[in-house]
Amino acid sequence: MRVVVTGATGNVGTSVIEALAERGEIKEVVGLARRAPTWKPEKTKWVNADVVSSPLEPVFEGADAVIHLAWAIQPSHDAETLERINVDGSRRVFEAVAAAGVPKLIYASSVGAYAPGPKSHPVTEDWPVGGTETSFYSRHKALVEEQLNEFEARVADTKVVRLRPALIFKGEAATEIRRLFAGPFLPSFLLRSGLIPAIPRLPGLRFQAVHTSDVGRAYALAAIRDVSGAFNLAANPPLGSKELAAVLDARTFPLPVSVARRLADLTWRLRLQPTPAGWLDMALDVPLMSSERAEQELGWQPQVSAIEALAELIAGLRNGNGKPTPPLESAGLGGRFDELRTGVGGRQWVHGPDEKLVKHLADVHSVEEQALIQMRKAPKIAGDDQLAEVFEEHLSETEEQERRVRERLKAHGADPSTLKDLAGKAGGIGMVVFAASQPDTAGKLTAHAFSYEHLEIAAYELLRRTAEEAGDDATAAMAREIADEEQRMADRLEASFDAAVDASLNGSDEAELSSQLNRYLADAHAIEKQGLQLLETAPRIVEDAELREFFGEHLRQSEKHEQMIRERLEARGAKPSKAKDAALRLGGLQVGAFFAAQPDTAAKLTGFAFAFEHLEIAAYELLKRVARQAGDKKALGVAERILAEERAAASKLASRWDRASSPANS
Repeated sequence: MRVVVTGATGNVGTSVIEALAERGEIKEVVGLARRAPTWKPEKTKWVNADVVSSPLEPVFEGADAVIHLAWAIQPSHDAETLERINVDGSRRVFEAVAAAGVPKLIYASSVGAYAPGPKSHPVTEDWPVGGTETSFYSRHKALVEEQLNEFEARVADTKVVRLRPALIFKGEAATEIRRLFAGPFLPSFLLRSGLIPAIPRLPGLRFQAVHTSDVGRAYALAAIRDVSGAFNLAANPPLGSKELAAVLDARTFPLPVSVARRLADLTWRLRLQPTPAGWLDMALDVPLMSSERAEQELGWQPQVSAIEALAELIAGLRNGNGKPTPPLESAGLGGRFDELRTGVGGRQWVHGPDEKLVKHLADVHSVEEQALIQMRKAPKIAGDDQLAEVFEEHLSETEEQERRVRERLKAHGADPSTLKDLAGKAGGIGMVVFAASQPDTAGKLTAHAFSYEHLEIAAYELLRRTAEEAGDDATAAMAREIADEEQRMADRLEASFDAAVDASLNGSDEAELSSQLNRYLADAHAIEKQGLQLLETAPRIVEDAELREFFGEHLRQSEKHEQMIRERLEARGAKPSKAKDAALRLGGLQVGAFFAAQPDTAAKLTGFAFAFEHLEIAAYELLKRVARQAGDKKALGVAERILAEERAAASKLASRWDRASSPANS
């Protein structure tokens, strides 16, 4: 038999490889790994590939079974990346299995796939699959089981086996498990017997575990035996705070689950540890499992008790044990520093150039989905024939751009991200609804569209650099061409500022013009407030010194801009709008928090800042025209002075695309 294993170098994969190599029925094992290990087990050859973007069908050709283990638990703050690896990556594996005609597919499911269940007695494999909603791991395991249901109905010639193990421990995986679930701040020496005085005792916490070597044997048995369906895998006894305390020679103290959950969530958000609170929810929700079917049909029984597996793991954590594969190898103190450098919980799946490119393509596709919503709705609310024509002309361009990006994703064996595209569409609807609700719809619509075109320009500039890094000339050429198209659209919008102001003012008399000018000044003040919030956050969340210097310098400029607008409002007997200022400042806070949580903070933040500069440019271009019509030369002078500085800032940002997209910032 020839067996292919995805995710072959991790906790489970290494034991699966060893178990397969021990079986006489197995002649060759092919281990898929993104980074080939120095470890050389018998009968095994390594293939550098990943489930997200590599061609899988050629690797699966001629295999008697494919064991799909590849899964990501980090970056725990990046839901989109996790979904792409776990859910979309699994779908790609299943499609390649079908295309290659592999007769057996064995999938690494989990107890986490089950809907909440009893702790008083074990359940069999017919317990409902549904997962724990607050746990991304649990949701993804359940979603992939749904994909398998569809696969089984469609691909009748391939037998499907689902193994649903409990928590999986071995000493050799201690470094990986510490990195994934405890983080760099766990002192190894504290895990020595008797050094921890007490651990929390949580009501209802009761779970199962199994040694990784026992799980490896189950996969080997599933590969060689004529079986299909689901199999639970767990060792006795069930574990809880009492058993953990006994292994650590510690006492327990009561702690409410609500308090434990809040602490887990807070420390995760502060990046003090890598595990979101959903893992605790899942541990409390999952049922205890019966392994009777595995015993009867696979001939499997655990050789290591759950207590022994837990004790071996804790000893491994204490000693910093590992294995010579990239996920498991012990990197010592330097490894902990690397975890801090990349952000606690920030990186398990190391992004190569091709992985980065697929992610950027998915980002750009969602940007185009948002643009399509705007271009389809904008002509109906523009309030001016010239503006409507500009938007209608760009709609056909945008449809073609979306198609081209989608084709480049397919060329890499990937699909657009459903979550990102839905978010993009929602953003497009929100922008159109906002513009339509304003008294100066034409002006707001044009200003925001002008800003959005520059967001697209930034996205394609960054995409081009990522494509060049990955050696993808076709994507780089596409990005360059579309960026030029977006620039031409931005130029058309800029040439329409006069028409936008005329449509917004709609023949206002002198008194109305004065009121309109006050409103435009108040809008500019609110935008400056949002810019200030963003600029206060930016230097703290980017690593590049030159980018930090730019954001700090522009912060000081923006403080002066805010003061100039406020003073002009007061001189006119008006005041800034507290509601607008508060709303946009809150928006700035949310934007800063969003970018801080991204794995490519510098690139996304620089692109957004470039677009925001052009929102300010549009706001001051419109303000300048309203001030001129209202006859306020001082307001006109303020607008022109600030406008010159915003254009200079935008040019500086555009000169820093290479720094924003460099590997050190991604």
